[in-house]
Amino acid sequence: MAFVNAELLKLMDIKVFVDTDSDVRLARRLRRDIAERGRDPQGVLKQYMKFVKPSFEHYIEPSMRSADIIVPRGGENDVAINLIVLHVHNQLQARGFKLRSKLAQSTHNGQPMPESLHILEKTPQVNGMHSFIRDRGTSRDEFIFYSKRLMRLLFEFAISMLPYKDVVVELPQSMTYNGKRIAVEKVSYNIIIVLL
Repeated sequence: MAFVNAELLKLMDIKVFVDTDSDVRLARRLRRDIAERGRDPQGVLKQYMKFVKPSFEHYIEPSMRSADIIVPRGGENDVAINLIVLHVHNQLQARGFKLRSKLAQSTHNGQPMPESLHILEKTPQVNGMHSFIRDRGTSRDEFIFYSKRLMRLLFEFAISMLPYKDVVVELPQSMTYNGKRIAVEKVSYNIIIVLL
């Protein structure tokens, strides 16, 4: 959906559309909805044909025209993905972008960290996820799973630092609930993930 916004398109150096065959998408949806959501196959197919497929054809498929590279067979196309990763890596090096080496040679060695730096607490759960993410033997699916879990914790941690104000919400049952609401309209965060 990022390809819909013309301003975002101008900022992108390379635009990649990862395409998966429609039969594979349908099979995944059937498997997920039947096994995990307890739905019947006819209901899943009806919803797919009435809403999902037309939405894909109307909103997603046209954005393929904006892509520089279209990767067929989705995330299973290791050759295409490795070529893209290699190209991006080479482009970053050509532009002098070496974040890891710059962080390692940081001038902050031995000096206190800035007050604006907040570090996610190293719990056994976080350490365990780091172990899976760093292990070269971790399967692709496990890597994605643990990366997403770690990102959720990181975003939860970042969101917990937002300024909140107390609010009282009136429920339809003539009851009230004391809650919180974000106290600012726009917030910006820089998140740097360093696996130590």
